[in-house]
Amino acid sequence: MPTQALHNSHLSEINQEFAPLVPAVNEAFAKIWTFESIDEFRGNWKRPATYPSCVPDQGFSIDHKVIQAADGADIELRVYKPTDAEDYDLPLFFILHGGGWVVGSHDSENSVCRSVCVKCRAIVISVDYRRAPEYKFPYALNDAYDAFRWVYRNSSTLGFSKDKIAAALTLKLRDSDAHIKLAGQVLNIPVTCHPRHFSQLDYELNSYEQNAESPTTNATHMRWFWDQYDPNAEKNQLSSPLLATSFQGLPKALIQVGGLDPLRDEGIAYAQALEQAGVPTTLKIYPGLPHGFMLAMDKDFTKSYYGEVVDWMNELFSP
Repeated sequence: MPTQALHNSHLSEINQEFAPLVPAVNEAFAKIWTFESIDEFRGNWKRPATYPSCVPDQGFSIDHKVIQAADGADIELRVYKPTDAEDYDLPLFFILHGGGWVVGSHDSENSVCRSVCVKCRAIVISVDYRRAPEYKFPYALNDAYDAFRWVYRNSSTLGFSKDKIAAALTLKLRDSDAHIKLAGQVLNIPVTCHPRHFSQLDYELNSYEQNAESPTTNATHMRWFWDQYDPNAEKNQLSSPLLATSFQGLPKALIQVGGLDPLRDEGIAYAQALEQAGVPTTLKIYPGLPHGFMLAMDKDFTKSYYGEVVDWMNELFSP
C-alpha cells in the first residue's frame, strides 16, 4: 500500500461519553468471546430486548414470511409495516443484519428497523440469511439477493413503491439486474474489504492497527469473523466491494462509521470511492466510538446514530 498521511488517526481518541462504559464493556465482551463451539458463541450474543428511548415501541406491525432461495433453502423475512399505512406506495428499506456473518438475527437491527418504519412511514424488510462457518461466502450474499428479488417481484402485495427502495446490494444489483433502480443505500458501520487486500489499495487503511484493541469488536475478532466467512480471502468485489473497478451507477449513500472501530478506514475509503465516482454520499463519522456503539442505551451518540438514518431516509424519499 502506498504511504499515506494518517488523516484519520485522531478519530481513535475515545469519546468521553463512552469512556466510563469501557470497563463493563470489556468484561461483557470477554465473556462473549469465551466459547468452545459456534452454538455457544451465538448464544453468548443473545441478550434481553432493550431499546433506546428514541426507538418507537408502537406504531408498527411485524409479520414473517418464509421464501425459498435459488438452491431451495428456506429464508425467513421479517416485515415491518406502519400500523396506519393505508396506501400501497410506501418506501422500502431492505436491511441485512450485522454480526460478522456468524452471529446476529432479525433482532440485531430491531431498533433501526422500528425507527425507519415508524418515523419514515416505510416498509422495512430484514433477511435472516444463512450464516458462517456452516455457510461461507457467498451464501449470505446469495440469500440476500434471492430475498430481494422475491421482495421486488411482490412489491404490490407488500405495499411499497419500486421507485422508493433503499438497500445494500448495490454492486450485485447493478451488475445483474440493471432494470432495478435503487433510490439509495444505507451502510451502517460497513465491512468493505478483507484486510489481506488493503496493500493493493490507494486509501488510508490503518484502523486495524490503530484500533487493534478497541472495545467490543477488535481487530483480532474481525479477522476471526473473516476466517469463518471467507477463509480464502477471495479477491471479489461481492465480498470486498472496495475492490470494485467501477462505482459508477450506484445509488446515493449514507455511510456511518465509528472512529474507534477497526472497520473505520474502509468505511471512509468506500465513501471516498463513491464520491470520486460522482455518487452523492453522506459520510457520518462518530469520533472515538467502537463497533456497535449504538447498543449503549440513551447516550447522545446513540440518538444521533438512529436520528441520522431517519433524517437521511426521509430526505431521500421526500417528494
